[in-house]
Amino acid sequence: MPVIVHSSYQPPRFFNNSHVQTILPSYIRRSENVDYEREFFATPDDDVLFLDWSRCGRKTDRLLIINHGLCGHSRRHYVLSLVKSFNAIGWDCLAWNYRGTGISAGTKLQFTTNDSTHELDWVTRHAIATGGYRKVAFSGYSMGGNLCLLYLGRHAAELPPEVVGAAVFCAAVDLSASSMMFNTTIGRLYSRHFLQKLLQMIVRKHEQFPEQIDISHIESVTTMDEFDEHFTAPLMGYASARDYWEKASASHWLDKIRVPTLMVNPRNDPFLAGDCFPVKAAEANANLFLEMPDGGGHCGFITPGFDREWWPAFRAKEFLGQLV
Repeated sequence: MPVIVHSSYQPPRFFNNSHVQTILPSYIRRSENVDYEREFFATPDDDVLFLDWSRCGRKTDRLLIINHGLCGHSRRHYVLSLVKSFNAIGWDCLAWNYRGTGISAGTKLQFTTNDSTHELDWVTRHAIATGGYRKVAFSGYSMGGNLCLLYLGRHAAELPPEVVGAAVFCAAVDLSASSMMFNTTIGRLYSRHFLQKLLQMIVRKHEQFPEQIDISHIESVTTMDEFDEHFTAPLMGYASARDYWEKASASHWLDKIRVPTLMVNPRNDPFLAGDCFPVKAAEANANLFLEMPDGGGHCGFITPGFDREWWPAFRAKEFLGQLV
């Protein structure tokens, strides 16, 4: 029954508000200095993914594959913190950038969604084949956390044998519940940040495929669920936004996970609700370790001390280190 009752994460005494914990770290967290080597990976569907490699500087058989959040990229602070910490203990790191919603526009109509486990599978098998790694682990935040968990559950029977486990944070594994959170008064403030970038992506895609994307009604799209209804669903082959949420939510696959997996979802995360806190699934699956600290916000985890290791990087290293 691996529900971790007592989390080692404790927010600073005077920063108890969930929105402060979510927003403030973006302004106060130190910037890690990481030099990537970019690889342009040709995908099986004739597109290109930007893979950013950071090698530890010595021969290693260990690799961490990092999945960023919605509209993120490989240079976000939460990615760089993981890279810095794992390089220091002898792991190579690979942070891949999503199509469309990341920094790569892509040459296809498709873009990376919460359901794109096939893309993570491409990246994983390519990394193993080219790097000769014997132990591969995953980490991810928010959308990237859901993508990791969905991959580990949906593909459990055919995972590469090199995959040893994962540690994910603030994973939005119940997309229907999270969409409701975005429709609250506070949630709409957050959704504006994502919508601006997502709609910019749609405009770029329209320039590439003017006959296949109708943007005549784009100004009427003001919520995340409207975006999924008007763009994600029709462009990515779903019957509706609800059909997309149902098929892309990792909550339905948590019972299938067969490698040790740490899932850290703060109880005060303003993006999470419903089955994003899967206590029963963790109690029934010996490989799913659910940790629900009282604080942390959404990918915030304020860690006092400028020189201290960011807590999620410490926790991922602690969990995954014992697996190898």
